[in-house]
Amino acid sequence: MPRITRWNRLVAAAAFTAAAMTLGACSLDKQEMPALSGPSELALSLSITATPDQIPRDGSSQSIVTITARDVEGRPLVGERISLALGANAPAGASLSASEVVTGSTGQATFAVTAPMLGSTGNILITATPVGTNGGNAVSRVIQIIATPQNTTVPTAAFSFSPSTPDIGQVVTFNASSTQDEGVSCTSCTFTWDFGGEGTASGMIATHAFGSGGSYVVALTATDSGGSSSTARQTVTVSAPSIPTGVSVTSSPSTPIAGQAATFTANATAATNHRIVSYQFIWGDGGSSTQASPVIQHAYSQSGSYLLTLTVRDDLGQSTTTNTVITVSSGLSASFTTSVSGTTVTFTATASSSVASTITDYAWDFDSDGTYDTNGSSSSVSHDYGASGTYRATLKVTDNRGTTQTFSANVTVP
Repeated sequence: MPRITRWNRLVAAAAFTAAAMTLGACSLDKQEMPALSGPSELALSLSITATPDQIPRDGSSQSIVTITARDVEGRPLVGERISLALGANAPAGASLSASEVVTGSTGQATFAVTAPMLGSTGNILITATPVGTNGGNAVSRVIQIIATPQNTTVPTAAFSFSPSTPDIGQVVTFNASSTQDEGVSCTSCTFTWDFGGEGTASGMIATHAFGSGGSYVVALTATDSGGSSSTARQTVTVSAPSIPTGVSVTSSPSTPIAGQAATFTANATAATNHRIVSYQFIWGDGGSSTQASPVIQHAYSQSGSYLLTLTVRDDLGQSTTTNTVITVSSGLSASFTTSVSGTTVTFTATASSSVASTITDYAWDFDSDGTYDTNGSSSSVSHDYGASGTYRATLKVTDNRGTTQTFSANVTVP
């Protein structure tokens, strides 16, 4: 065999040292280096990208990770096996679609990363390691995907409400969309409301109507997906508006005619920001009506005076009542003249109608005792009083509407 000289040993040592330096300099990033024989993982670079590189903690969103493998000359490595693993402290619920991938014709391989569940903490670390014949020399590459929110800070609860000075019973809208966590709007926060002891609610937007006047400290508690929470408080001053005022009723015509519909108009003023919601008319003739409109028609069947009661109610349930005397005309006029002979008096009636009606009956009460003599129903009758004296006689006429009108006068028998 050839003799090993000192020079030969120096050359061999230099060659071994160069090879060792080359192996020690292998990297996951592309770099220029001499081509080496031996395991492929000693002469490749890996680049990893994630799209998107931030995903929400919802347990379903995904990021697509692409791994590109190249040799030392920058050429794609086809068929390169790469093992995948989540970091040891991966957030709960995070997962990979594969534990190993193989590069294709472009030197690339892809896999999906599923977001961690709501309430988890920490970001997603993924380790990619080439698989070859010399595991001791395989160099891993790590990529991080941010899971938002990162749940490292307490949310800042904040809210607004409208109207700013509500009345009793007025619906107030509370909005917590200004709450922030990790410097952005906390859309994943849960929200609970306490309306100063008058009730509770949940959700980013809530409504409440206060049942009495006064000052209420409304509290909003915002809790992020990591369980951290903060509370914001504001005072809401609720005013007590006055009851409806200026309540009255008018009729047209001003003196209604019996049997004919008259128009009645209610008048009332509600407090600012409120409205009248109902009008109740109690007519005084045994009938009543309730409606949302202030204008209504009603017909009284007979002449006379009626006590009309009007009650108006606002949207807070507050009410005001007023009474008005309605004088109803029969539309008829009646009178009579007399002539006396001895103790006998002859009565002659005169009657007319201002409406389209006909007198159908004349009834006489000769001494106003409430008993009418309707025999013959004549406009002219005679009655023997049988003795001298002063008597009160009454005439009642009736038309074809059934409306009546009376007329009374003293009669003297000498």
